Amino acid sequence: MGTGTTRRPTQAAPNGQAMRFELALRRGVAQLKLDCPPPCSWDAAHARAFIEKITAFGADPEVCAIVLHGRRLFNDVLAAQTAPDDARAAIYAAVAGSTKPIIAALSGPVTGSGLELALACAARVALPNATFSNLARSEGHLPAAETLIRLARLIQVERAADLAVFNAVWDSKAAIEHGLIDLVAARDLVQVAEKLAFSFGSESRIALTAEPEVITAKIYGLRAKVRREAPQQTAPITLLRALELAWQTPSRRARVEIDRLDETFAASPEAQALTYAEHGQSALTRRALPAELAHELAWPLLREAIHLLDEGATPGQIDRELQKFGFRVAPFLRSDREGLETVFRRQTGQTNGEDWITYSPTLDLMIDEGRVGGSDAPGWYRHGSDGRSTFEPEVERLLKASATFQRCARALISDEVVIDRCLTAAINGTAHTLEAHPDLSPNLVDAIWTQQLGFPKWRGGPLYMARTQACDPLASLERWARVRNTAGVAAPMLRRIIANA
Repeated sequence: MGTGTTRRPTQAAPNGQAMRFELALRRGVAQLKLDCPPPCSWDAAHARAFIEKITAFGADPEVCAIVLHGRRLFNDVLAAQTAPDDARAAIYAAVAGSTKPIIAALSGPVTGSGLELALACAARVALPNATFSNLARSEGHLPAAETLIRLARLIQVERAADLAVFNAVWDSKAAIEHGLIDLVAARDLVQVAEKLAFSFGSESRIALTAEPEVITAKIYGLRAKVRREAPQQTAPITLLRALELAWQTPSRRARVEIDRLDETFAASPEAQALTYAEHGQSALTRRALPAELAHELAWPLLREAIHLLDEGATPGQIDRELQKFGFRVAPFLRSDREGLETVFRRQTGQTNGEDWITYSPTLDLMIDEGRVGGSDAPGWYRHGSDGRSTFEPEVERLLKASATFQRCARALISDEVVIDRCLTAAINGTAHTLEAHPDLSPNLVDAIWTQQLGFPKWRGGPLYMARTQACDPLASLERWARVRNTAGVAAPMLRRIIANA
């Protein structure tokens, strides 16, 4: 292979897309550019072609190092389908075991199997626009044991937990500060990677070490944080246990134990819900849906939250319980930040009867009083200079007036009732919406909930919970209708989903 030569062999494509290799050799550094999605999309044939290239470079006496790059190679977006014959383990092993050091040249989002591929390389160079996130192989699995073991040699355990357990997104500055990457290139990414590769030689980076007692103390603190922030989830505490094994256990035993953890987790209901949600979100990326659809889905839950206020709940209670359930968004706090009309916008075309099944004047009263939130107006809360938000007494007065108008007695409402009624309304409203849009599927509308409306992904989605009998919306609808009909009658679609479960 002569200096400056370039070859462009083409393989048939993963998932129908061409895997094009662009090869060049300059000053003993081989450039390997792949125009294809990340390794999760490669089948056995494409993995074999890639491994053969790596092996050939390793045997070539003219090559002293390899730079690996590609526009999509390290970005594991949801649209990248996982190949049925997943060959990622063999790919990462070939990269990590290459006789010539491989340098990853990174830009843009570096996620999922793309991040795992980058970690398998001997070093990493990134542009300032690079971001790093989502270490998991897929939502229903833990990261590969080898990936965690490699990570343990690079960064502190608490930083790894931020990235893997607490879903942090690092920019290139944070990545180099924490030790995930080796250099940030202001420009000419591949040339900077070439220079690093040329000077790399056969030397390897010194592995990070820490006293076992220090790691144990950090894991203890991280475990407390997981229990505080994700008390109902299995994945974070399981992943933290995998990190503990990678940092504190000899590599051979850690591989066995982490693989066993992964098998156990993959069979759990939570992992199955995550896999379902991942498939739905992947399908969602390939569909153009009207922007109003998300609000149409959210409205029944928001409407039920207003009824709960009328009956005695507070905005803080509802926001708190929805977030404890797993919602990323607290509706009343969001209303105060972004404006009432943005969050509680009325329906323009109803799929579930009228806009209000049982009318509440609360939103109209808030608007009449100018309590519309946003940057210039008061809202549901009184926001203190210390950052705390407390219930606004003036809102209490409006809620009492609304309850009087409806002849509704206000009383304390339990936290369990708040979640039961909000979830039941969301499930039934979603089923009504699905009936009105026959071109949609339960998986797709659940994906809108998890991706756009903040529904906890690890619960799958409203219809998934109904189908898997994680709740009983039909019984709840019947029970609450006897008291006050605010969520409507059960959608026929909901009855069919539950009957066919």
